[in-house]
Amino acid sequence: MSFSNKVPNPENERINTILKMSISASLASLGIVLSSFVIFVPNFEFISVTIFLIALLLGFRYGIISAMMLSLVYELIVTPIFGSAGLLIPVKLLCYGILALLGGTMRQAFLKLSFWELGAFGALFAFFYDILTTIFGQLVIIQEQITWNHLLTVLIFGIPFTVTHIVGNFVLFSMIKSIINRIESAFKYKGVRFFLISDATESFGSIETACEENKK
Repeated sequence: MSFSNKVPNPENERINTILKMSISASLASLGIVLSSFVIFVPNFEFISVTIFLIALLLGFRYGIISAMMLSLVYELIVTPIFGSAGLLIPVKLLCYGILALLGGTMRQAFLKLSFWELGAFGALFAFFYDILTTIFGQLVIIQEQITWNHLLTVLIFGIPFTVTHIVGNFVLFSMIKSIINRIESAFKYKGVRFFLISDATESFGSIETACEENKK
């Protein structure tokens, strides 16, 4: 499959979009399935690493779209089991949206990090996520006025769950580069020359631009 990068080709753009949509949908589905398997393990999930991975591969727009869809679909699974979980959707969308925005706009910087630095970022996100969802849960679900003593008590009781989330995210985020390499190898094996976008801060580039940069 060869493309000329001199003249924009609507067909190339269409293929480009289809590839990105297919990758995004496949990864999102996998994230939901894996998270469903571990749904009874407190605070262990594949949603955040999936959103981050999609944002790294395809840019913040696809990352944010995936964040919205993953959150909504997963909550449809979680809410019947845990009851009030669906009320946390707004704050979860905020957290996942920020994660997708960071992953998409700072892709080049993240891909230069080591595996443990990516793991540390995932752990930091888990901590940030748990703090926000805890505060939001107290305000909306329990409807109690937040005081420092009350919040501290709630956070202390939630330490085991937060630790599980932090450790799980550290492990999953530290595997990001290995996952990207395996996916890219699979695409090359199948004869598809396009994969990673060159700059997630720009509008989605054409297949030919990505191909030329992959050759460098």
